[in-house]
Amino acid sequence: MLGTKDCRARVRAPEAVRAGCDTTLTKRLRDPDKRPGPLKGMNVHLKRWLTVSGAAVVIAAGVVVGGSYWRLESNLETVDLSREITHPRPPSTPGRPLNILLLGKDDGRSDTAMVVQLNAKGDQARVVSIPRDTMVPRPQCGENPPAAVAMFNSAFSTGGAACSVATVEQMSRVRIDHFVQIDFNGFRDVIDRLGGIDINVPEPIDDEKSGLHVPAGPTKLDGTQALAFVRTRYSIGDGSDLNRIKNQQLFMRTLSEKLAGENWLASPQKTLELANILTRSVVTDTEIGSIPKLADLAGKLTALKPEAITYVTLPTETYVPDPNRVQPKQPDADAMWKAA
Repeated sequence: MLGTKDCRARVRAPEAVRAGCDTTLTKRLRDPDKRPGPLKGMNVHLKRWLTVSGAAVVIAAGVVVGGSYWRLESNLETVDLSREITHPRPPSTPGRPLNILLLGKDDGRSDTAMVVQLNAKGDQARVVSIPRDTMVPRPQCGENPPAAVAMFNSAFSTGGAACSVATVEQMSRVRIDHFVQIDFNGFRDVIDRLGGIDINVPEPIDDEKSGLHVPAGPTKLDGTQALAFVRTRYSIGDGSDLNRIKNQQLFMRTLSEKLAGENWLASPQKTLELANILTRSVVTDTEIGSIPKLADLAGKLTALKPEAITYVTLPTETYVPDPNRVQPKQPDADAMWKAA
């Protein structure tokens, strides 16, 4: 018997194609008055933007009816953290920040990791960038044994987003409530759909690896250039990951200002197209893995003004066994996590 998600794409198909679907479920999905939750009466008004630190992830929809809603819903892919992470986790205590791990994925690796921390009042957020070259202990992930020390971004290649969540929790001792993983191709397509980004590049970039060649000063980046900008490393500053993080934070700040200044919800068609791109490009935890739940989270995040978002980087120092790597600098790193 096929599950709900498998059958959603088949509810309008011929009977033979729907073979294996629960007939009660199929009828319920086809009958608008019997659809669960916000679909009753056919009309769904999802006037929310999901903006993680005002940047890489935006999910919005205008007036979505019938099949459009289910198309977006069926696009979503989720991971059950409660099943994947079996060892004790930091407690979820009242009054603490809401912590969301943002991951940028490319070719099976996570090149970008940021923790978005929304305070209890919901009026301030802090974005903590974690250098991918940071050497940290990595907990057991599935059948993969723990490592006394490993590069941070190896967690994703070892056990996916759940392993990254577990590694952040172990190094920070703070609870990660949710994660949003975005494919870099989806990031590129979102920027193109937004019409590009006007940004003030702090220094000229001539990078053969990323293919980005832009002068210093104001410039407009399309999706491909924007992706190269947030990934460029070796041609800026000293070539370290810390310089790339500066570019990422600059880009996120600029993008949050653009989103705040443009009313995309005025055009349901535009926002539906954007939502379709994003739902095909993101993976989330199961707790927020639906359009209504993402919209609810969006309600907490979109109230933020760009100036209410601060950007910091995990304090690090040279990792002595390998000068090309870094490690958390103590006691500064612990103090930073406790300050949230």
